[in-house]
Amino acid sequence: MRPRILVTGIPGHYTRLANGAQGLSVSYSERQKQPETKEEFLQELRNISNTGNYLIGEGALRAIAPHAKQVPFWHLYNCSQNGVGLDEFNANFDICVFTCANLLRKGLSADAEAEVLGKLKMPIVMLGIGLQNRRDLENSLPEGTKRLLDVLKEREHYFLTRGFETAGFLKDQGFSYVQPTGCPSIYLMPHNMRASLKKLPNVPVGKARTIFSGYLGANHDCIVDAAALAPEGSRPQYVIQDEFLHFDMNVEANGDGRVYDSASGTMLGELSYPGTERLKTPFDVRTFFDTNQWRAWASSMDFNFGRRFHGSIIAMQAAVPSLMVAVDDRMREMLGYTGLPAIDAVEVDKAENRAEFVADHLAGLNASELVDRYSDRERTFRSALREIGIGQ
Repeated sequence: MRPRILVTGIPGHYTRLANGAQGLSVSYSERQKQPETKEEFLQELRNISNTGNYLIGEGALRAIAPHAKQVPFWHLYNCSQNGVGLDEFNANFDICVFTCANLLRKGLSADAEAEVLGKLKMPIVMLGIGLQNRRDLENSLPEGTKRLLDVLKEREHYFLTRGFETAGFLKDQGFSYVQPTGCPSIYLMPHNMRASLKKLPNVPVGKARTIFSGYLGANHDCIVDAAALAPEGSRPQYVIQDEFLHFDMNVEANGDGRVYDSASGTMLGELSYPGTERLKTPFDVRTFFDTNQWRAWASSMDFNFGRRFHGSIIAMQAAVPSLMVAVDDRMREMLGYTGLPAIDAVEVDKAENRAEFVADHLAGLNASELVDRYSDRERTFRSALREIGIGQ
């Protein structure tokens, strides 16, 4: 008999429409949101914290057996807090898949996760768990995260990690089933992912319509990228993930009281962030709360040069050739495991001619080897899900 699968944790974009839940049932609005005022836009961004996270939940749910039921984590947490309890979930499910990201980090105490998973009396699959910074693991983790790991030691557990470093840490903690598989977002649209890899060596750097992503408001890195790689006379394209929440990037409403156009994903009004004076032509800035809209727009572009992991993955899902810049331990772990094409931030930042450096790197890639490596990682991921009993 197939296991009854509960999926929770990081959601896909579809959960934006959830307007209530009772027991095992979740209700969804038929009205698409249009968060066009500044207040509405920022609240929509706060709801997910980082729009790139939508890819994690979406990738997980598409990889798991289709009879799995997704329940928003906030509903499980509310049931745990308000006295309703989780007995109904324990009676109706055999295994829980908890979709996660860089959960092992200094700035996050997983108190809510520890409480909910501690009350679910079933095996737990931690899908996509990873680290943010290696030093976080060398020092003491937050108390809530320690409690979560203690909870998982007390029952049958499965850790499918983002890479080798996280797997090594968890094995050192005494966990038995630990396997690196990468982020589930990587395997959402494998045919397009392979198509993007095949195109990479032939990208006309400096002429290709290029998507940029990074940390506007925190540093000038992607501004320098755009100045070097965007076609002459074009308006460079930039996609937001969380910059308005965490960095020195701001937007003010236009004369109609709008900061955002829901139809195109374009930011309106007056944008401000440090470094704007370094660009001949300002960025055309977009935000996407629907991954289908994001992919559809990305598919019209020729190249992605990204300092954001999921901002680059969604371009690859649209078959757009992408080169990532590894900026931190989190990205280095994921890229090191998957073998997806990347250059280290230190190397690209010190290049005298950034466009030539990128073009030479792309020209030296072996597309067949990239495709073979990706296909091998995809097989490992799907085999692990089937081994646990939750795969298709």
